[in-house]
Amino acid sequence: MIFFPDFKLFDYSKWSAMLEKRVGITVPKERESFLQTKIWSRMRELGVETFSEYWQIINNGITGNLEWSELLDRLTVHETSFFRHKPSYELVANDFSEVLSKNNKFHYKIWSVSCATGEEPYSLAMLLQTLKDGSDKENVYYGVTATDVSKPALSLGDNAYYSNDKKIEIDSEYRQHLTEVNDNIFTINKEIKERVAFGVFNLLKIHEMPNIKFDVIFCQNVLIYFSKERKIEILEGFKRFLKRGGMLILNPTDIGNWKSKNMTRITYKRTLAYKLD
Repeated sequence: MIFFPDFKLFDYSKWSAMLEKRVGITVPKERESFLQTKIWSRMRELGVETFSEYWQIINNGITGNLEWSELLDRLTVHETSFFRHKPSYELVANDFSEVLSKNNKFHYKIWSVSCATGEEPYSLAMLLQTLKDGSDKENVYYGVTATDVSKPALSLGDNAYYSNDKKIEIDSEYRQHLTEVNDNIFTINKEIKERVAFGVFNLLKIHEMPNIKFDVIFCQNVLIYFSKERKIEILEGFKRFLKRGGMLILNPTDIGNWKSKNMTRITYKRTLAYKLD
């Protein structure tokens, strides 16, 4: 028997405030039904009948932290694809190729922010590996740091198994980096997987992250979930992790005309990107 809670007792303000406080994600009032449905879906799995009872569970010490992780995975959107928004990848390719042409030895680092189930960081790694293979440089190293707030999503990315219908997203020049598992599934080759490191990270704690310098911070389709004030705070935080001349690549719809000291807008087709002077 399926129990239906009294939806009139759902306190949107309380639940949305907790989401904003813990991970910075804003759920506008017009999306209250989305928030309500996702929470109820998890309650149904647990056999919990009331929102108040589930609220107690979610705020109960270690057990609550584990349950919060499960709920967060349902509330955050993991819709992603390989090589999503190709002009942004072209920017990375152009920058890496320029560095490649001028240096015989270097280590190129990319941070894939909100990497979801891994398609984005693997796309970046396949791109760099293909460019490296096409050069005569031997002492060229690269790495992709892939972070997300969702542990289940990161686990899927780390395992790197994908349905074959996703192959259509990957151009033929990069398919050399894939291996067929069976008629329905493929995986990412070990050479590429070894270049990607996954880790849990909450963007609200950006100032607590170790001070690693990146050539590129690739942040696509995540800032739209934050308030304007949070967006500015995160963007300013990113600057600390860029090398001099490093790029911050955003989705064109993430934010309007952001201006910040020492950050210069890069003009390139249908992209939103900045370079640290």
